[in-house]
Amino acid sequence: MSDIRVLIVEDDPMVMDIHKRFVLSIPGFELVGLGANGMDGLKVLEQRSVDLVILDIYMPELDGLETLHEIRRRRRNVDVIVVSAAHETDTVRDVMRFGAFDYIVKPFTYERFKEAMEGYLLYWAQKGDLDQGAIDRIMRRGAREKRDRCLPKGLGSVQLDRVRSILMEEEGALSADEVAVRAGVSRVTARRYLEYLVSINRAAVEPLHRDVGRPVNLYRLLDAKGGNCS
Repeated sequence: MSDIRVLIVEDDPMVMDIHKRFVLSIPGFELVGLGANGMDGLKVLEQRSVDLVILDIYMPELDGLETLHEIRRRRRNVDVIVVSAAHETDTVRDVMRFGAFDYIVKPFTYERFKEAMEGYLLYWAQKGDLDQGAIDRIMRRGAREKRDRCLPKGLGSVQLDRVRSILMEEEGALSADEVAVRAGVSRVTARRYLEYLVSINRAAVEPLHRDVGRPVNLYRLLDAKGGNCS
């Protein structure tokens, strides 16, 4: 099977670079084009053979939603994975109605990106009729269940991804209280996820000594790629 040809459409140069590195790190994919907005992306689609588009939503000139509509209007035989900070219900619904294979909300982890890409690779490799198990694996349900099973009791892969994303956004270190506020969970819950990341060497803990009271533990991310049975 030949490599899947990927086009990245993203207006933020830093995020574009992350996408490029992530795509090139996963076997089975070939990067064939880049676009800084929807117009650029559509031009590449006219000039190159593309199988999969990694598409942002918030972009100048022609945003991702308009670009996706135009791709479908032109009946381009490509699939789309949206990676965007847009998380409004109407936007997500519109994207899914137009047949996006997956939707990843920024900030995202390497593991979540890899999961989407490997799910697409599995879908691409299928031949003939699919049974329910094969369809579930393609739609990532089986993968997520497997990840949840190998985590300590009471921890879930979705919330773990969220905690890791919060640490990834921060240049310095955060306390369990700060992570709890950002994740919308209790301090005890945040601390359980943070200590799990420390236990598997994905995060480091550093005590901050204050003039009064006990020191406060601060957590920083060591590795954004792993964390739940990847």
